[in-house]
Amino acid sequence: MPTTALTERAARAALAAHFSPRQVAAQLARHRAEDVWQYGVDHDTSGRLARYKPREELANAQLTC
Repeated sequence: MPTTALTERAARAALAAHFSPRQVAAQLARHRAEDVWQYGVDHDTSGRLARYKPREELANAQLTC
């Protein structure tokens, strides 16, 4: 399985796009956002998280700001 390693900013954007703060707050208090995102991708049986492209979304957001 290819890695989906992200920067802190991209991982937080990805988490925010797919989870409510309540869903990830406890995990983020103990782990880096990149690790929380990777755990989610690794344990997502639907594959929806692995298909998400947060880097592209961030790049598009920066262009429109």
